[in-house]
Amino acid sequence: VLLLLGITGRASATPGDTLGFGTRNINLGGAVTADVEDVGANYYNPAGIVRGPGLRLSVSYVSVSSLLEINGNDSDVERMSGLTIGIVAPLQIGDFRFGFGLGVHLPDQRLSRTRSTIQTRPRWERYDTRPHKVFLSTNIAFRPIDWLLIGVGITFQSPSDLELLIDGDADLFRVTNTRLRHQFGGDLTSTRYPQAGVQFIASEALSLGISWRGALTLRNRLSATVEGNVVVGTVRAPLDFSLVSNSVSTYMPQQLTLGVSANPVERLRVSMDLTWMDWSKHPSLIPSEQITLEIDLSMLPVMLDIPEEIGGRSPIPMNMRDTLVPRVGVEFDAYQSTSTLVQTRFGYVYEGTPFPIQRGATNFVDSDRHTFSLGAGVRFSDLRPTIPGHLQLDAYFQYAYLPTRNHQKDSLVDPVGDYTAGGQQWGAGVSLEVVFE
Repeated sequence: VLLLLGITGRASATPGDTLGFGTRNINLGGAVTADVEDVGANYYNPAGIVRGPGLRLSVSYVSVSSLLEINGNDSDVERMSGLTIGIVAPLQIGDFRFGFGLGVHLPDQRLSRTRSTIQTRPRWERYDTRPHKVFLSTNIAFRPIDWLLIGVGITFQSPSDLELLIDGDADLFRVTNTRLRHQFGGDLTSTRYPQAGVQFIASEALSLGISWRGALTLRNRLSATVEGNVVVGTVRAPLDFSLVSNSVSTYMPQQLTLGVSANPVERLRVSMDLTWMDWSKHPSLIPSEQITLEIDLSMLPVMLDIPEEIGGRSPIPMNMRDTLVPRVGVEFDAYQSTSTLVQTRFGYVYEGTPFPIQRGATNFVDSDRHTFSLGAGVRFSDLRPTIPGHLQLDAYFQYAYLPTRNHQKDSLVDPVGDYTAGGQQWGAGVSLEVVFE
């Protein structure tokens, strides 16, 4: 455990942070830290891997669409959707119970996306599709005694290192004579961050959970080089230009979650989570840039005004604050027979915005978010000899409301000016799970 917790790494925000992990868990608002035992344990609490009766295989598809507006105009935030695949495998050797888990999320649009920040262009920072990347989490768990479950794991993500090279001749007066070639390359290198969790089973009707995840920071590097000639008639003037940009495209903070799950009456389950998110350590999203330009003007028969220095940009503090995120989930066994169980579910999450009002040079748009989810699940048992266990089908619908927020600039000559931002989101998902007993 100490070895895994000592591993350091930086990564991008995971799809679990933006979409959730596992249809049933999303439907319960993510309030499952205390008793998760399906493939969602790979994200919410790895201790849950050894809670269930046997091997679990799951596949789900989730999607979120946004109608987010700035000054009443649609911000064109892209839809986020993808396929989630997971496995949970509890094992027992004598009296020793342990297990492993694997969770994978595959976006259905792109493997990765990078976009640098333009200070004067307002954008929805937390709900953009930049954090929607390939997600891979591996975990192990132990159950040393009946009432104590312990799990640790590592999640892998990929920042990007991009390179653009342009060479050739650019004719100032005859565009048809311009001949430029370009080459673009990218490298998605693996990074990682740790997570850990415990569950305490106080009784059949009450359990507690604690989970922790390390900070996730995605640092991208973009380098562009131009090596060629500026052409005027028959004269060629060598030109060398380079740009190196280092940016933080996505960040999710260190977070600690406390959860409780109880069955106050028969057929009813109520769960609550409270998550502390360390947003105050958010690095600047303004990239640092180094720009150099060299050109021999003495050979040209025309006068060109080329600045001696081209200034880049420097990071600006984010001034963000920590937040507490409460989650509530309710599950009711609506119908039960020897072979069928039907459950209805409701979830609610309140996420206060960590971003301050944008009064200065930056324009990172954000708002509080109230998320409601409603759905159901059907379990088919007594499937032997086809399946020595049961089959679970789940579905949910989700609605999120982002109240309008007013951003008033301190400067009367700010290039963007005052603006308002708010909106709505809709999501849905379905899943199929096979549980072997």
